Amino acid sequence: MTRSTFPHRCRRLALTALALAAGTAAPSALAQDNPVILQLFEMRWADMERRMPDVFAAGYGATWLPPVSLGGTAPTGNTTTVGYDPWDRFDLGRPGRETAYGTEAGFAATVAEFKRANVLVYVDAVLNHNGGRQTSDGFLANGGYPGFWIPRENPPRNKQPTDNWGDFHAGVAGGYLQSENPGGARYDRELGDLVALIDIAQESNHQFIRHPVAAGNPQNIPAGTTYNRPDPNNAARYPDLSLTPATFNNPATFRGTGGLNFTIHPFNTTNPLQGDPIADNATGLLMRWTQWMLDKHQIDGFRFDAIKHAPAWFWDNYIDAAMFNRRTTPDGRRVTPFSFGESVEGNQFTFDNFIRKQNNRNRQGDAFGNRDALDLAGAGALRDLLNGGGFGSWDNVLNAHLDVVDDANNLVQDGSLGIFHIYSHDNSYSGDGSALPGPGTLRQQAAVMNAYLLMRTGAVKIYHNALGIPRTSGFFPRRGIDMALGFNIAANAPDATVTNLVQLHNQLARGQFYQLNFTDGVNQSKADVLVFDRRQGSQASVLVGVNDRWDSGFDTRSVLTNFPPGTRLRELSGNANNPVVDAGNNIPEFLTVGPDQRILINVPRNRTGTTDHALGFVIYAPSIPSGTVTLSGATTALPPDPVSVPQFRRRLTSLPIVATNTFNIELNTTPGDPLDINTDNAAQFRINAGYQDFNGNGQIDFPHTAGISAGYENFRTLNIPAYNGSTAANGRYIQSIDTSLLPEGPNYLSVIAFRQRPAGTAPMFREWRVPFYVDRVDPVVNINAPARITSTSFQFNITTTDRTVNTVHLFLNVPPATDPRTLVTQFTAAPRRDRFEWFRTIGGMTHGFNEISVVTQEENTTLLRTGVQRVPIFVDLCPADFNDDGEIDFFDYLDFAAAYSSEEPSADFNSDGTVDFFDYLDFADRYAQGC
Repeated sequence: MTRSTFPHRCRRLALTALALAAGTAAPSALAQDNPVILQLFEMRWADMERRMPDVFAAGYGATWLPPVSLGGTAPTGNTTTVGYDPWDRFDLGRPGRETAYGTEAGFAATVAEFKRANVLVYVDAVLNHNGGRQTSDGFLANGGYPGFWIPRENPPRNKQPTDNWGDFHAGVAGGYLQSENPGGARYDRELGDLVALIDIAQESNHQFIRHPVAAGNPQNIPAGTTYNRPDPNNAARYPDLSLTPATFNNPATFRGTGGLNFTIHPFNTTNPLQGDPIADNATGLLMRWTQWMLDKHQIDGFRFDAIKHAPAWFWDNYIDAAMFNRRTTPDGRRVTPFSFGESVEGNQFTFDNFIRKQNNRNRQGDAFGNRDALDLAGAGALRDLLNGGGFGSWDNVLNAHLDVVDDANNLVQDGSLGIFHIYSHDNSYSGDGSALPGPGTLRQQAAVMNAYLLMRTGAVKIYHNALGIPRTSGFFPRRGIDMALGFNIAANAPDATVTNLVQLHNQLARGQFYQLNFTDGVNQSKADVLVFDRRQGSQASVLVGVNDRWDSGFDTRSVLTNFPPGTRLRELSGNANNPVVDAGNNIPEFLTVGPDQRILINVPRNRTGTTDHALGFVIYAPSIPSGTVTLSGATTALPPDPVSVPQFRRRLTSLPIVATNTFNIELNTTPGDPLDINTDNAAQFRINAGYQDFNGNGQIDFPHTAGISAGYENFRTLNIPAYNGSTAANGRYIQSIDTSLLPEGPNYLSVIAFRQRPAGTAPMFREWRVPFYVDRVDPVVNINAPARITSTSFQFNITTTDRTVNTVHLFLNVPPATDPRTLVTQFTAAPRRDRFEWFRTIGGMTHGFNEISVVTQEENTTLLRTGVQRVPIFVDLCPADFNDDGEIDFFDYLDFAAAYSSEEPSADFNSDGTVDFFDYLDFADRYAQGC
């Protein structure tokens, strides 16, 4: 079978998906207006969830998470692996067998917290390979990789390269194929193993029920002694065929792929065990997992690892179909999730084979797929420029971006292609993957390169290695931008350099990218300095200068801008007021555009004297509103964590506590520049993901088509903009909020105030992000115990749906006059089993009614609420206590006699199935014995 015929044959794939209306997918390249992606690695789910206020306050609107599935190799996987060697894709960790990051419940809670903070979630998906290639027959006898088929040899022996490898690519007589070294022996980009990780044969068509539910089904995958065995819980890994399917056509692409019809059923997320096991091949399993992550875990898309090592038809025909219209937006629309791949094969090759999205070349773009790629060549050029110490050129960077192969609109830097970045887990400033590198220098933190990326066009990703997972050997994700969340690990001190840039990106970086060096009549070179602006319509919104020189001083350029003459521009990065950067006071805080629309801009180099400050950039823009946001009713706050908390877990952001039934959001604005009359002309607010009527006017004020304002609400309690057309005044906005509309625990407030701007130009605004904590009710849990306990000791299981519960304490028979909270110590805490589960064994119970007191605590027991529940438990240690009143007395005899006379089943005291004289004798004997 040749590859060209495979797409037709593989229509037998068993497909699964969520029910949706058939039709054309809505374009949704990045579902928010202008989000920066935080690649957040090496942090456990619990710590990530706890740090969400910092992620939100920093300004991020999306995240890229590491592979979430259990990885490793025989016989049971490896719970410490980063995850690029999948063992069982459907195993996201469970109590007693967690992944490096935690459990499935912990992951789900973290995704929910990202969603509450209005941060998109992209997960690393590894669909090219599994873990290390295992050749031993013992591995196959154990079951092999869960869900995948490798036939055992008959008679049993270890596998050889030329054997039949089932769902995986075989080797040749000289050994196994490899795909990482194009100049090496047995190289094959699509058929070879990647760093000895066994390569999946996406074109194979072995049909099995790969996660068997019932024994005896002839379609079941051959079972091993441990894996691929029937399990009723496997039904949750399949769609529910009783639910309404989606039927659609995946249109043909310019590559000749696509053009297939699909009928896809949804996973049942309410009753997962209603899934129906169906036979599929290896590609069908990968599709099913892709859909399961979107349906069940509600992620927003994927980063596809090693995309170039699997054929284009696999992504275009099948993975695109599994993802089509799978995501539900906060306003309830169905859109196709965003994804981006990793291909180091070159820009043109990547564009021609693995990108499928709208707004590319006319012959290549379509609205069905929504897949981009990492800008790996551009990232490499940026690292080269950074490491060149001033002996490179910004032209090398500009010409390296993936974006240059897209000529839509005759623009080569329009940001329509590529995820722009500097570092990743694969490429950083230090480390070879064998050990933890030390903290980066200020130069290695690459603030200049981040200023360039964040202020130009295109989607931007910042990589942060949180260093929250011990790594002693093997592959260690490379070091990233230590300051990505506003804290300099090397200096052990706050540092807002990167987070300020992220926020300026959010507030200013809109419109087309225009390089301005060519307008300088004296020095047009981009060898040291690049100057550009962003513009839309009749005028620009921001002017940026970046400098790659690492000697002392500054460089001057005279550039022609698109700002109206006389416009006052303010330097907003803070570098003009930084004495370390501008010791000679050569960088003005304000610039005024000349009558000819020219500006003389001084761009600092990255050193002052002998000190590297690494801040060789300036960002000028018309002043945006200043001001403060306060929450009335928040009389106290959860403070930032002390330094005793490990840095990867340490929350940096204070959370005001709202414990009242109502509170006010109040914004008071002041002019960003007293000499500029164009102050704020409007303000809006959004709580969490928005699209909720918080101002009580019976509607969502701004739909998804409203750009920046999508999901926001107007201030209605008080709305006094500062702009009056003649003076730089102050503004005041108030909105009363019904707190009962908000969930308990962390909530996330965004307030924006717009600068007065001409129609048709890019909007400019100031954003205030205020995470806060709602604490109106006591935390509650459910204690799961049978109606009757028959021993003096019992392990109680405690569960909750209350996300605020942090610790649980259990006590036996606390006197009514005693408050159980006074008994709490560190030794009374129940061990935590999972994100929403605890357990504790209570001994010393006596016959009759006992009482279990449950004390539930939130994170800060001084500032937040503590709940108390008293739960009666009947302990049956005396069978002769027939009426279960806790005592053996004559009433028990009378009640038994009445049941015996009526031959009621309860009188079958010896449980032999009949009520007879032997029951009477047994009862009388136990009655005489007492308790």
